[in-house]
Amino acid sequence: MDSLVAANTKFCFDLFQEISKDDRHKNVFFSPLSLSAALGMVRLGARNDSAHQIDEVLHFSEFSQNESKEPDPCLKSNKQKDESLNNESGRLSCYFGQLLSKLDRIKPDYTLSIANRLYGEQEFPICQEYLDSVIQFYHTTIESVDFRKNAEKSRQEINFWVESQSQGKIKEVFSKDTINAETVLVLVNAVYFKAKWEKYFDCENTVDAPFCLNANEKKSVKMMMQKGLYRIGFIEELKAQILEMRYTKGKLSMFVLLPSHSEDNLKGLEEIERQITYEKIAAWSSSENMSEESVVLSFPQFTLEDSYDLNSILQDMGLTAIFDETRADLTGISPSPNLYLSKIIHKTFVEVDENGTQAAAATGAAVKGRSLSSWVEFNANHPFLFFIRHNKTQTILFYGRVCSP
Repeated sequence: MDSLVAANTKFCFDLFQEISKDDRHKNVFFSPLSLSAALGMVRLGARNDSAHQIDEVLHFSEFSQNESKEPDPCLKSNKQKDESLNNESGRLSCYFGQLLSKLDRIKPDYTLSIANRLYGEQEFPICQEYLDSVIQFYHTTIESVDFRKNAEKSRQEINFWVESQSQGKIKEVFSKDTINAETVLVLVNAVYFKAKWEKYFDCENTVDAPFCLNANEKKSVKMMMQKGLYRIGFIEELKAQILEMRYTKGKLSMFVLLPSHSEDNLKGLEEIERQITYEKIAAWSSSENMSEESVVLSFPQFTLEDSYDLNSILQDMGLTAIFDETRADLTGISPSPNLYLSKIIHKTFVEVDENGTQAAAATGAAVKGRSLSSWVEFNANHPFLFFIRHNKTQTILFYGRVCSP
């Protein structure tokens, strides 16, 4: 499963670069895991060029090169499966099944709603083997709808399902006129996340403070403040700090990459974005680079909500065949040769605030009495990158950039 985590992380950074290329100064927030899983569902039914392109763009093709010598339970179980599932896509789906099951087990402690679903025109018959595998591995299904005769009703049905899956936070995934009688297959991917900090911020310490947007502009934000023990490190090559803020019970953490304060904070941020790789993020967040220190922490409240129509973004990354009516081969989903992916939408929502459940213990008691000179300052009053990670598997659930909270 490590090879899947590596592939998802590499795809995360590739996608971030593609989303950012037209505007390096905008807020970005997306879920690489849920998108990889959604495209993994498509990969299960893709054949020939359609399959190869997904493997390349999402780094699934690197699996065979990274196989460990440990016995692979997915290889064993895959041999017992129906031969209609080719070996690679079957193993990939098995890995996703294991990973999503691990994330399901943390849900009592966090609100994490990953809503993945395929909606297909009802005139296209769905292969039973495909249906069974999507339910087994991806914890979802493919729904038949009547795009041809009732596109508007289908649109409303999809939007209602996503809204119910995201506790009402994600509405109108498909806006009017995005679905019509020509639509044959859409992939919906919506994610909502909310969690409590392990060390909550006291609301009384939240103040209005300036956030430096760039060399010339500032805006007033709600800045949360506290002192306590945090894992923190310094990335010498980038002159940047990295800080870990754990969520309740420590299964998930937010990591923040903050360039040193300079006249133009955006240049430092762009340098981190240029250099970040799967290998480097593992090194920067490792225990060799990060240690527990007494930290004076200032961190802004923010809510990020984003929606990406991924057709053109993924096509620019090299995923062209599945969107092309004349080239798509999704015969593993439906025997019909005319099936292609009409639309893929990714919508996200995250809230970051004090989350001050008063039952938590008073902050900073463990470090009382230390001299002020031993405190490290971490002041996120200028643009930064962040990612939310499932610590046991090292899976990046969310990745984002905050340029303007």
